[in-house]
Amino acid sequence: MTSMHTTRIATMALALAVAASVANAAPPDKIKVGLLFGLTGVASPIGPLQLDGAKLAIEEVNAAGGVTWGGAKVKVEYVSKDDETKPDVAIRRFRELINNDKVDVVVGQTLASITGALNEQVKKTPIAYFPVNVIALKTFEKDEMAPTAFAVHGCAYSAGYGSAAYIVDKLGYKKVAFFGPAYAFGQDQWRGAKAALEARGITAQYLESPVGTSDFTSYLLKVAEMKPDIVMLAHWGTDAINVLKQAYETGLKKNTRIWFDWMTNAFGSGVPAEAMEGVYSLMSWYHDLGTFEDKDVAASSKAFTEKFRKAFGYPPDPYSAMAYTGTLEALRALGNAQSSEPEKVAAAVAAKPDFKTMKGPATWRADHQPNFKYNAFVVVGKGPAERSDPKWDLVKVIGVYSGDDYLPSLKSLGY
Repeated sequence: MTSMHTTRIATMALALAVAASVANAAPPDKIKVGLLFGLTGVASPIGPLQLDGAKLAIEEVNAAGGVTWGGAKVKVEYVSKDDETKPDVAIRRFRELINNDKVDVVVGQTLASITGALNEQVKKTPIAYFPVNVIALKTFEKDEMAPTAFAVHGCAYSAGYGSAAYIVDKLGYKKVAFFGPAYAFGQDQWRGAKAALEARGITAQYLESPVGTSDFTSYLLKVAEMKPDIVMLAHWGTDAINVLKQAYETGLKKNTRIWFDWMTNAFGSGVPAEAMEGVYSLMSWYHDLGTFEDKDVAASSKAFTEKFRKAFGYPPDPYSAMAYTGTLEALRALGNAQSSEPEKVAAAVAAKPDFKTMKGPATWRADHQPNFKYNAFVVVGKGPAERSDPKWDLVKVIGVYSGDDYLPSLKSLGY
């Protein structure tokens, strides 16, 4: 008997054993999901919106009877905690969810540094973990990502890369300034933007503000002195709202085109309409895709938006949408695995990596982030006269960023 034949027999035997185990596995009484977001602290503009997205996903699964498991339907419960946008608090809450609340899977995070800290915890104490925020590029490296962690919202590198590529390729600007914060979210965007610009023979002027800066006036005046055709702004949370307001108040918008790398409803609705008018941005997704050319995506986005509005009274943020998607993916993986054992859940994701979203079909990659048909949408801010709803009719979609180059290459991450 050849070694190849022996290997095939062994593989078949293992597959049959796993199948038998799944078939004979008694379904649990319930599935418990731990939801851990930054509900207070600097992440508070986004965390509550994520929580609502995750809750809606769980409510939908339960309305359909629950997760199919061993021929039965298993209901889903959740335990929600606030990580307070503090890594030490997040680690304590994470351990509480595992040790005290006995959750089967953890979904959450709003700040990249906290995801990084919890990714290290998952390596030590494996559990199925689905962070739904934009996380640090380094976390996706082969030796860094926990084997049972899957991050549906990708990394900030992509926001910078996609923004810079569109600025040059579609808008035709070549004199570019980049202004970001001295933390991972901004610095990863700079890495992406720099890579895209250098590939196009362009060197951008770079400016960085220290952590804790709230008055960006002096930095924005320096940007004005650079006289760029366009400035990329890469801030987040309350910093994002402040820098957008101050770019308007200092008059920078009058002489320089403004591009805000990663827009959300929370940021856009936090500034005057005049400050948003004419500002270009990337968005992970937008709640109004009524005129989008892909009618299936427009229809699925509309259906999701209507469900979310009915449940919570406001339109979903892109981060709400990704929390919803990540929660559904966590539950799909548990159902496919017919187990909450983290290794089996991870294997189930790898075995069935394709899934559907309001952004179109998506596929999990080897680095545990997905490639969507439409990775990001290009938008332009609406002024007061254009808005049908003064608070939520924020932007119009003018383009989309698709393709593998939006994500860092697997080779560059060690795969």
